[in-house]
Amino acid sequence: MDKKSANDIHQASPYPFAIRFFTEMKALGVTEVAVSPGSRNTPLVLAADATGLNVKVFLDERVAGFYALGHAKVAKSPVILVCTSGTALANYLPAVIEANHSGVPMIVCSADRPPELRQWGAGQTIDQVQIYGTNVRWFYDLPVANNTDPSQAQNIALRAWDRSVSGRGPVHLNWPFREPLEPMSDLEVPKANLKPFNAANFSDKGAQRLMELGKKYENGLISVGPNDLDDDAIEQICRFSEIVHWPIISDPGSQIRGRAISETVITSGEILCGSVPFTESLGSTEVVVQIGLAPTSKAYKRWLKENPPEHHVLISPIVDWVDPSNSITEIYQGDLFFPHSESTKTLRTHSAWLEQWKKGNAIAASAVQQHLQDDRNELSIVNAVIEGADDEVYVMFSNSMIIRDAELALQNNGTNYRTLCNRGANGIDGIISTTLGASFGSEGKVICLIGDVATTHDFGGILASMRLKADMTIVIFDNGGGGIFSFLPISNAIDKEHFDKYFLTSPKLPFTDIFESLGIDVSTPDTIKELKAEMKKTISKSGLSVIYYKSDTDATLRAFRSIRDTFDQEISRKA
Repeated sequence: MDKKSANDIHQASPYPFAIRFFTEMKALGVTEVAVSPGSRNTPLVLAADATGLNVKVFLDERVAGFYALGHAKVAKSPVILVCTSGTALANYLPAVIEANHSGVPMIVCSADRPPELRQWGAGQTIDQVQIYGTNVRWFYDLPVANNTDPSQAQNIALRAWDRSVSGRGPVHLNWPFREPLEPMSDLEVPKANLKPFNAANFSDKGAQRLMELGKKYENGLISVGPNDLDDDAIEQICRFSEIVHWPIISDPGSQIRGRAISETVITSGEILCGSVPFTESLGSTEVVVQIGLAPTSKAYKRWLKENPPEHHVLISPIVDWVDPSNSITEIYQGDLFFPHSESTKTLRTHSAWLEQWKKGNAIAASAVQQHLQDDRNELSIVNAVIEGADDEVYVMFSNSMIIRDAELALQNNGTNYRTLCNRGANGIDGIISTTLGASFGSEGKVICLIGDVATTHDFGGILASMRLKADMTIVIFDNGGGGIFSFLPISNAIDKEHFDKYFLTSPKLPFTDIFESLGIDVSTPDTIKELKAEMKKTISKSGLSVIYYKSDTDATLRAFRSIRDTFDQEISRKA
C-alpha cells in the first residue's frame, strides 16, 4: 500500500458507519441516548444527534448509567450510553451490574483509541476490552469505524438490540476511532432497513406443565419477586393462582401489592414465613412456581431453603438461573402466558391450604395496622407515602432498610401505583439517578423513598435532576445512618462505640440547608399527618421537590418486633 492510500484510510470519516448504527437503533425502538462529554466519542455524540434521537447530556457517567437503568425499567426499551475512552466507562459498572442481575436492557457504546495506540502509553488509553466481564450479554470490539463498510453497522445494531432486549440485560460495544474526530462535511442520515421485533413469550409447553402440577398438587404457592411486570402479566399470574388455588407470595416491588385484584395475594410473606408457629402448622409444600427474581423477604428464602418443595419451577424472562435456595427443579425462559382455552378452567373449588395462608395474612395485616400511626417508625412513613400515591405514580424504593420497611408496611389498599427498585445487585448507589431515568421514561409522577446514607451516595443524581428539570419527589428518611445494622446480630455482638463508628456511619449532613442552597423546594414535616398533607401537595404539582423526614431506628425496631410477637401469639392461640 502506498503512502497516499494509507493516509486516505486514516482520514476517512467515521460518520457514515456511526450514523447507520444509530439510524437502525432508532428503527428498532431506541428513543433515548445518554452521553457524557469527551473528545474521542465525538462521532458517536454527533451521529446520535443527527438521527433525531433524544440525546441527554450527563456530566457524570455513573449518574448516566443509573439514569439509563431507570428509564429502561419504565419504557421497556434500552437506553444507549455514550462515553469517551479511558476511565469514563468504568463509572458505568455499578449500573451495568444492576442491569445484568435485574434483567434490564442497556447498550453501552464506549469510544476507544485505535489499535495502534493501545498498550503504548497513549493518553486516556486503558484496556477497555471485556472491561465489564461476565456482566454483559454480549461484548464486541468494533473495527475502526473510519475505514469500515457502513452496512456492517446494521448487523451490529441488530445483534446488540437482540442480545440486550431478548437477553434482558446490558451489552457493550467498544468503538475505536482515529482522528480527525470532527465531521468534514454535512451529515447525511440514510433510510433505516430494520424494524422492531419482540422476544418470544412463555411457551404453550410451559403453560401445560404448570396446569399438570396444579391438577396433581394442592399445596403449591407462587412467588413473585421485584419484577417490572405489566398489567397483562399480573392478570395472568393472579388468574393462574385462582385456578389452582395457590397463594401468591408477593414482593413489595412485584407490581402486585396494593392492587387488591385477587384474594390469593399474600402481602405479609415475611411475617408468615418467619413465624415458627405458622410454618409448623403448614403441611409440606409440594410446588413452588417462582416468577423472575426471588422475593426480597429473608424469612421466605430461609423457610424455602429449610423446606424445599418437590417441584420448584422457575419462569424467568432473563437467562440467569435465579435460585438462591438451590432448589429449582425446572426452568422456563420467557414471560408467563396461558392460552385462552386453559385460562378458563378452575381445578378445585376449595383449598384448606390456601385458606390457611389467607387467614395468616389477615392476622399479620392486622398486626401491622396497629403500628402505622406512629410518627417515628418507618413503617408509618412508607405507608403515608403510599397512601398519597395515585394510579399514575411510580414509587422507587431504595435498598437496605427502605425495601424491608415496604415489605411489612405495604398491604392491598386498592391502588394501582407501580413500584421500582434495584433488586438485582441490591446496592444503595444510584437510587436517585435511577429515579431520574424513570421520570423521563414514564408519563406520571415518580416518587423516590431513600435513606440518608443512600442519598449521600448520589448527590450527582440530584444535580442532574435539577439540570434536566425532572418531575419527581425525593422522600428522605433520616434515621441517623445505617439503620438496617440495628436489625442484625452485630448490633448486640459489639459495644455501642464500635457499632456506631463502623456500622451506623451517620452522614450528619445538613440536608435541608444543602437543598435550599441549591434552590430545591424542600419541606420538613414532623408528623405522619403533616407528611400525608405534603404528599397530597407534591402529587398535584410538577417539578423537583424534596421531603425530609426524621425517623427513629429504635422505634422501627420495636415495631418490627411487636408485629412478629403479636402474630406468633395470635397464631398459637388459634392453633
